[in-house]
Amino acid sequence: MYSLQTISYTGALASIALAYPTIHQRDSTNKLTVYWGAEDATTTLSDVCSDDSYQIVNLAFVSYFNGDGGYPTLSLSTLDGPSQAQQDAGATSLQDGSSLVDAIQACQSSEKLVIMSLGGDVGYSDVTFSGDDQANEVADMLWSLFGGGTDESINPLRPFGDVKLDGFDIGFKLTVHVHTDNESGDPTGYSTFVSRLRSNFAQDSSKTYYLTAAPQCVYPDKSIPLDVCQQLDYVWVQFYNNGDCDVAQSGFIDAVQNWSEGIGDAKLFIGAIASDANGDEGYLDSDTFASALQQVGDLGLSNFGGAMLWEAQLAVNNNNYHWDIVTALLGHSEVLN
Repeated sequence: MYSLQTISYTGALASIALAYPTIHQRDSTNKLTVYWGAEDATTTLSDVCSDDSYQIVNLAFVSYFNGDGGYPTLSLSTLDGPSQAQQDAGATSLQDGSSLVDAIQACQSSEKLVIMSLGGDVGYSDVTFSGDDQANEVADMLWSLFGGGTDESINPLRPFGDVKLDGFDIGFKLTVHVHTDNESGDPTGYSTFVSRLRSNFAQDSSKTYYLTAAPQCVYPDKSIPLDVCQQLDYVWVQFYNNGDCDVAQSGFIDAVQNWSEGIGDAKLFIGAIASDANGDEGYLDSDTFASALQQVGDLGLSNFGGAMLWEAQLAVNNNNYHWDIVTALLGHSEVLN
């Protein structure tokens, strides 16, 4: 049995690739999603994209819809300031993401989805809408900045150039010790926002786009109503920082079943934190989380999609926590240690 302390990162990945199915062999219900970009650059996006554990990567975050010059604020911690074109347009709250283009393309080439998450640290973000008109305007702006939009006035400002991301993760909020979804509790405009994005997606037949969200496990989450969740592709519920409905707590299974029923055809992911390094409540060691995932699998839910982890660097720094979780999702009884 290999020890993670005594083999290199690259060697470990090679061992896993030989022993377990690759991303292309996985069942569609065994996806592992991860957030990246909120910590420092120790674990790069290239590292995440070369790790076969993950199938979906959420970039964290677009933190404001109405930043400098009326443009969104991009807050990826690994990036510096705006590009020259962004500065010239007054869009100084955007960032030059050209350094991430190769990594994003590598992710997409290996059939990983790269999704732009909208939200951020409470007190340093605002992803609410004043009404439906603003929701439509923001949807169009984000589509032109990150998706397949063709607005010629926006095109020079695109953080990742011609690269089209694979969708949007709506309203994710990060607070001190708590990760929540649109913590204001104000869902105004979100149904309109989702509908407008769907309409925009239909204009680009070159690829498939996705909409996701990460509500809290307390059911229902008033910040993202069920009628909005039912319009999404993936819903990764945060089963942590919420007491009884946290993973392995007394209300966990009931909450899982409620969410499964409440989100319709959207795929349900079990969200967890990959480390207790930031003081979050509800952290579980990988064996306990893996056991909980087995419990969920035994429920036979038709829309069970897999698991979500916050956050990529936390997982790596916690003895590659994610390797144990993907092993559990793939249905293997042996866990690397």
